[in-house]
Amino acid sequence: MASSSPVPDKASGDSIVTLRSVVQVIAPVLSAALSLAAVVWAFQGLHFDFSHLKTGIANQSEQLSHMFPTNGADWRYDHDVARKLWDPLLTTMQMAIVGTAIGAVLAFPVSFLAARTGYLPRPFSNTIKTILNISRAIPTIVYALIAISFIGLGPSAGAVAIAFVTFISLAKLYGEGLESVSVGPIEAVRAAGGNAAQVFVFGMLPQVFPLYLSTMLYSLEYNIKDSFIVGLVGAGGLGFELSIAISLYKWPDAGVILFFMIVLVNLVDYISYRIRLAVF
Repeated sequence: MASSSPVPDKASGDSIVTLRSVVQVIAPVLSAALSLAAVVWAFQGLHFDFSHLKTGIANQSEQLSHMFPTNGADWRYDHDVARKLWDPLLTTMQMAIVGTAIGAVLAFPVSFLAARTGYLPRPFSNTIKTILNISRAIPTIVYALIAISFIGLGPSAGAVAIAFVTFISLAKLYGEGLESVSVGPIEAVRAAGGNAAQVFVFGMLPQVFPLYLSTMLYSLEYNIKDSFIVGLVGAGGLGFELSIAISLYKWPDAGVILFFMIVLVNLVDYISYRIRLAVF
C-alpha cells in the first residue's frame, strides 16, 4: 500500500507568515530602542553636559579667532611662521613615505602566508591572519609610543610605527586579494609548463596588481594623517609643532600648521587619485 505524503496544514502556514511579519515589524523597533538605550547609557556614563561645552566655546572663541588673520600684521606673522614650517612639513611627508614603502615591501611576502589559496595548510594561514587582525586592533599612537621607547624621540620612531601599521593592514588586504584571484589564468600558465614563479608573475600578479597599487596609495594618504598623530607624541614633523603651539596657546601658529596639514592631505589625495586614474 503506497504511503500518502502529508498534506500541508494551511492554518500552520498562515501562522508562520504572521509570525514572520510580526518579527519584521518588531526587529527594527527593538534595534532602534537598543541603540537609543546605548547612546543614553554612554552620555550618562560620561556625565556629558552640553552646558560645559557651550561655556568652553564661549571662553575660548576669542582665543581661537586668533588662528585666522584679519589684518596685514597677522598675515606677515603667519608668513614668518610658514617659512619655519617647511622642514617639519618635509619630515611629515618623509615619515609617511618611508613608513608606507617599508610596510608595503614587508606585507608583500607575508600576504602569501595569510592568503587561504590552498598552497599552504589552512590552519597556518588562519593563524597568520588572526595575528594580523589582533595587531590591527592596536592604534597607531600606541605603536608610536612603543617605537619611541625603543628608538627615542624623533621621526625615525614615527616612520617605524607607521611602517608597522601599514605592514599589518596591507598584509591582510593583499592576502584577501590573492584569495579572490581567478584560477583560469593560473591553470593556463601551469598547462603551458610554467613553474611556481611564472605562475605568480603571469597568472596571479596581473590580477592583483591593480589592487596592490590602489591599496598602497590609499595607505599613503592615510599615513600622511597618521604622521601628524605620531608627531603629537614626540615623533617630529607638523604634529609635534602643533602640539607645542597648542600647549603654549600660540593660536596663530596652530592655525598656520593646520592650514599646512589640510593642504598636504588634499594634495596627496589629488595626486593619488590622478595616479589611479592614469593606471586604471
